[in-house]
Order: sequence, then C-alpha cells, then structure tokens
Amino acid sequence: MMKRARKIGISFLTIAVIGIFAAGQAGAAKRITMGSWKKGSGWHVYSATMANIVNNANIGVQIDALSKGGGVGNPVNVGTGKFNMALTFSVAAAWGYQGKVAYKKPFKKLRGLIGGLDQYYLGIVTTNPKVNSINDLKKVKVNYVTVPRGGLGQWATRAMLGAHGITYADIKKMGGTVTHTGFGAIKSRMKDGQANMLSHTVNAGHPALTAIAVQKKLKFLEVEEQYRDKLLGIGFLKANLPANTFPGQKRPRRTFGFTTVVIASSDMDNGTAYKIVKALLDNLSDLRAGHKGLRNFDPASTGCKESQMGAPIHPGAARYCKEKGWK
Repeated sequence: MMKRARKIGISFLTIAVIGIFAAGQAGAAKRITMGSWKKGSGWHVYSATMANIVNNANIGVQIDALSKGGGVGNPVNVGTGKFNMALTFSVAAAWGYQGKVAYKKPFKKLRGLIGGLDQYYLGIVTTNPKVNSINDLKKVKVNYVTVPRGGLGQWATRAMLGAHGITYADIKKMGGTVTHTGFGAIKSRMKDGQANMLSHTVNAGHPALTAIAVQKKLKFLEVEEQYRDKLLGIGFLKANLPANTFPGQKRPRRTFGFTTVVIASSDMDNGTAYKIVKALLDNLSDLRAGHKGLRNFDPASTGCKESQMGAPIHPGAARYCKEKGWK
C-alpha cells in the first residue's frame, strides 16, 4: 500500500509539474513590435487600438505599439526586421516591395496582413485664378508648396505632376517656386499669398487643409482619367474626393490615393499572422470604435485584396480570409 501511495503521489506531482510548465508556456506570450507614427497621430491611435484588441484576446501574442516609423519608413523597418509589423500606405508598400520611386532596393519579405483600412486622397488646391487644371502649370506661373522631401505627400505630388509631364524644375523655369516645408509654414504661406498652390495626401477632415480652406477660398482641382490611369501603374488607386469633404469644395473631384494597411514580414510565422488578423477582424466593432478613420472599414470588401495592401498577402492572413469567404 505504501509503495502504491508513493507511486500515486509521484504521479500527481508529475502531473502538477507538467501543468505548471504548460501554464508557464501559455503565459509566455510572443511579443510583437508594431510601428506606426508619432504620438498624437491617427496612426498611433490605430496601432494602440489594434494592440489593445490583440493583447486582450489571450491568443499568446502581445503587441507593443511603437510611436515611431512613418509611411515611407515602415516598409524599410519591417523589410529589414526592425519592426515585426507596422502601418504604412498601400502605395508605399508597393514601392517598397518592388524597390522603386522612394526606395533604392526592393524589400521582398514585405507581406500584407490587412488592407483598405481607410481612404487617403491627393488633395490639389490653388488660389491662382488662371489655374483650372494641372496642365495649366505648363503655361502659368505658380508658387507651389508641399511637405518636405521624403514625405509621401511630396512623392505623390511629384508623381502626379510627372504623369502630366511636369517637373519641379519646369515650374521654376516658368518663374514660379517650389517650397518643401512643414504644415505650420504651409498654412502661413497660403494665408498670406506667398504660395498659391498646394497638394498633399489627406483624409476627410484633414486639419491643415481644413484650416486653409476656412481662411482662403480654394479651387479644388482634379486629375483627369488618362493621368489617373498612368498613376495606377506605380501603385496608386483611383479615388474620388466626395463633395463637401472640405469647406468650399462643392463638387466631387476625381483624384487618386491609397489606403492605410497593416504589413508584416514573411519571417512572421503563419500561425502568428493568422491569430493577429483573426483577433482584429473578429472584433471589428472594437476596431472601428478606436478611431473615426476606421469607421467605414469593410474587411469583406478591402481587407484581403492585394491591390489594397501593396504587397503579397501573408499566408496566415490568406487563411483567415479563405475561412471567411473573402477574396
């Protein structure tokens, strides 16, 4: 009896040790870094919302939302392994994956987790009465202002002008100017007339463009279809800026744009990618409630499309999309 009791006791002890070990393993969640942008930005709110959803889902993954990165920088950060995942723009992901426009080499490990989170547009405005279309810049002097070199708004502006056969040098040859500066100076220059033309990537209610539109009567220009078709070839998406998106903008405007996407590396294992995507999209109401920019996100329409991601879809994300019947 004593021997049997000892055996039973040892068996229970073994089970208890295994149970403690298993619990320890379950509690050791995999930590993932997620790049976004600086504190106070919409993207940082996006990433904090996503981290909160995943961290509360008890899936063995914990996301650390970082207040650094940026639209052009994050494809590099993920492609080189600095961050495990990040927010970026679909067009930046496309450029980064292919190694063109803003990137000197391709980052072939980039993969899409979720696409089409929101909608950004290239807003093109002028106060010059002689400018009624982009092609007028070939014959009319303008003082153009846009964000600093390296920012996506500047890359998008340059691409838009290039599709029309116009360069910054051409604007200067006409006697005009091209200034790259921050939004504080942009608002001031537009207000006092030092600048009379501006283009930048904006979402609905963009604070800087809204402030300028309140101060000045702006003419919102559009991009004609033949030029939008050219821009599709380098990763942009056709977009229509709805009427009354900004003060004084009474008509819809044809333009182009892109969307915010979640990217990861092919180094992320399929199981982890699947768990993250499932946690986020199974809790869609919480995701949408995190920021007004996410309120219209429809994963069934855009979440699984590579055209909305800019890079090939991660196999883990593809598995979730297949389960949901989303293409």
